[in-house]
This record gives sequence, structure tokens and C-alpha cells, in this order.
Amino acid sequence: MTTVFAGVGDLRFDTGQPSAYLFLLAAWVGHACIWTATLNHLYGLPIRKPILKLYRLFVAIVILAFPAVMIGWFTSPLVMCCYYPLCLGFGLFVFPTITVYRVLRTPPPALLTQKTETLDLWQQFGDAAIGDGKHRWATRLPFNCVFRVDFTELTLAVPKLPPAWEGLSILLLSDLHFHGTPSRAFFDAVFDKMLAGPQPDLVILAGDFVDTDEHHAWVEPLLGRLTAKEGKYAILGNHDKHHDPERLQKDLTDAGYVVLRNGWRDATIRGERCVLIGHEGPWFRPEPDLSQAPTGLFRLCISHTPDNFYWGQQNGVNLMLCGHVHGGQIRVPVIGSIFVPSVYGRRFDMGVFEQNETVMVVGRGLSGKEPLRFRCHPQVMRITLQARPTDPGVLA
Repeated sequence: MTTVFAGVGDLRFDTGQPSAYLFLLAAWVGHACIWTATLNHLYGLPIRKPILKLYRLFVAIVILAFPAVMIGWFTSPLVMCCYYPLCLGFGLFVFPTITVYRVLRTPPPALLTQKTETLDLWQQFGDAAIGDGKHRWATRLPFNCVFRVDFTELTLAVPKLPPAWEGLSILLLSDLHFHGTPSRAFFDAVFDKMLAGPQPDLVILAGDFVDTDEHHAWVEPLLGRLTAKEGKYAILGNHDKHHDPERLQKDLTDAGYVVLRNGWRDATIRGERCVLIGHEGPWFRPEPDLSQAPTGLFRLCISHTPDNFYWGQQNGVNLMLCGHVHGGQIRVPVIGSIFVPSVYGRRFDMGVFEQNETVMVVGRGLSGKEPLRFRCHPQVMRITLQARPTDPGVLA
């Protein structure tokens, strides 16, 4: 890239060269990748929200200011010789490579079928769907799809599935974020749709129920409506930690749920013993201790964040059900998600993942504290389990 030296310690772009701007744009993309990655990572840690909000604002300023700093008179040789090539490398090579990989990656062996039906509640309710939440203004932004709910049905072939669990159905719901927007009418309609379908064997709630203390009042009347043949289980999420988690646990218990918290229990489902695990880390401590849990049984884990995927593999979890990351909420064509509150960035933003005989499902959640969703519909998931034809457990 063409540059001119204006003096000792002073370096700037030759604004007469069009190629300079193309390389600057690539470096700006790399710069944004680097700083967004730090933001994603920190949002996956148990850091106080006021600190995270300040850092989010700082990152936004740092990203937006990049061109002015690079073209300005005060760019140091250290930046030009070290940081600028780093940004250029991320913009020209790392980011495109990751994007191509994400576009071309094949579905995991566990995912047999997937189909989605979308319910547009804005057409049904109009303004009545907005409610009175703090950030309700955001629902009126162009292309916001916060009221278009996907009802996704997955069929999963899970390794080591007990024979009696063939065809077991699970209703997975996460991230309701009750705070007034969307409105109670919106949630009532979503629950009506869930109840209109076949009764599942299990109802699984993966955390983040309330964003105000007042909306505890919605928990039992709404979530208590759901029924299951074999049981209803729940854990808490990071937002719940700030709104009386003990009261929320009681609300869920009163609604008929077994709240696992950070723990496990020996349960019987369809006559088969299994280990049910709750994982609310890293926000609630300590993490589940499975040292006394029975071995040789199927392990089903509800984890609020998909960041616990590798923990699940280390602890012999067969199926992990998660939420938390909302699919990123804003998804760009081809590129996909950008901001994902995970220490692994965009790696586990949504969908089905499989590694070392651990299958993980990550739902996009039903709502969010900030009602912003672009190309990323809210989601309810209904999962049907099947054993693999080559699995020795099926032949036993």
C-alpha cells in the first residue's frame, strides 16, 4: 500500500491512490473482527452488566473511529508496522476463510430432518403485540422480525439412545425474557400454538425468563400451561440471576417444573433410567459435580449457554440442549451472525452440533431484553429423537 512519510514518527496514507482505500476497507473489516471477538468473549463471561455495557460502547467507538485514525496525521509507525498488517490479515484472509467455512459446512450426522413453520404475530395483533417494555421503540425499526416466530421441528439421530426412547419428543424453549415487550398477547398466542401440537414427552426450559421483577407474575400462568407425558425440567439463565433467582425457582416449581439448577438427578423416562443434568455456569457456581452420578446411563444436559459443549464432552453428556445466544439476533446475508455473547464467538450461534458422541442443540430463543432481530426469527423447537441404525444399542 502506498504511503508517504511526513516526518519522524508521522505516517499517513497517500490519498491519491484508490487502492489505498480498498486496503483500508479490508483492514477496517479485520479491525472490526478483532474487537467484536473480544466483545463476544467478554459477554460469555460472568462480568457485571454495567461493565459490559461500557465496553460495548467503547468497542463501537473504536470500530467506527478506525478510518479517521488511519488516515489522520497521528498514526504512529508502531500501528502501521504491527496493528495495521494484523487487521489487514484478518480482513483479507481470516474473516473470508471463516465465512466460507461456515457457508460450506455440512450438517452433523445427528441431524436427520428439519422443517420450520413461521407464525407472523404482527399480522395477527399489530400494535397489540408490542407491549410496554422499556425498549419497545425498537420493534418498529424497518425489517425487525421480532414478531415472526419460527416453530422448528428437528429429527435427531443420537448415539447411544436407549431403545425405549425411540421417537421421544422434546419441546425446547429458552430465553423468554419477560419484560413487557413483546406483550402478554404475543406470548399467549405462542403458547396457544405450542399447545395445539401433540403433547411432548418432555418440556425443557433453558433459562432467561425475566428481565424485571414485576414480570415474575407471567411465569406460572404462561409456563404452567405446558404439559408433558414424562416430565418438565428447567434451569435458570444469566438474566435470571439479577431478578431474585430463588423466587423464580419457586415460580417454576409451582408451574410444575423440576428445577435442576447446577446439579443432576437420576430419573426414569419411558421406563429407562437416565441422568438429567442442569448447567447454569458460568454465572451460577459451582458447576455440576457428576463424580457421584451413575455411569453407563444416557446423559441429557440442559445448559443455558452452548459454551459448555466441551464440558459436556468431557463428562459423557449424550445430548445437550441450550439457548442464550439468540442466534446473534442480527444476521447478515452470507456472513451470518456478528455479535454472539459467547467465549467462542460465532462458533455455536444456533443449530445442531456434534462432536465425540455429544450432540448439542442451540435454539435462538423466543425473545430478548433488546427486541431487535434481523434475519433471525425467534424460535420454538420440537425435537424427536431416533437411534442410529449402526448404533449397537439399537440391536441389543
